[in-house]
Amino acid sequence: RIWAVLMGIDGYASYPLRGCVADALTVEQYLVKDLLVPRERIQRLLGPANNNTPTDMSSIPSRVNILSLLLGLIANPDIEHGDPIIIYYAGHGSRYPLSDEDDDPDFDEDEYSQKFIEALCPVDRKTIDSSGALIPDITDRELNTILAHISRTKGHRITFILDC
Repeated sequence: RIWAVLMGIDGYASYPLRGCVADALTVEQYLVKDLLVPRERIQRLLGPANNNTPTDMSSIPSRVNILSLLLGLIANPDIEHGDPIIIYYAGHGSRYPLSDEDDDPDFDEDEYSQKFIEALCPVDRKTIDSSGALIPDITDRELNTILAHISRTKGHRITFILDC
């Protein structure tokens, strides 16, 4: 009873990539053909290639769509506790220096990782949303919180594959 979320982003406004969407589709083929995962258990967010504008905005890997899809795993009644969940991301990643006010003395990691916040870059990063706010990347802290919620409700069989 494997469930999967596949995200591939080629069409960044600056520094577009090639092959991330193809990689996500290759992972999908592996899941379907080799592991016999039904397609209805696979959710995809694929970034447009060559800056093409997609017609279905709900299928692009925007910040809102990525977070909604991941949070949707928590509420999905079809995913039973203990079902394996695979999350695959291919796209840009980023890293930011940790500011002094963000420094948490109780955060137990090695010294190097404490100095940075790492992030996934949604396709709409650094653009302006409808309220005029800058759309940020998705930080490792946000992802950790979401994965902890998924783990509490669906069990610990979560694999997160990052190609960034």
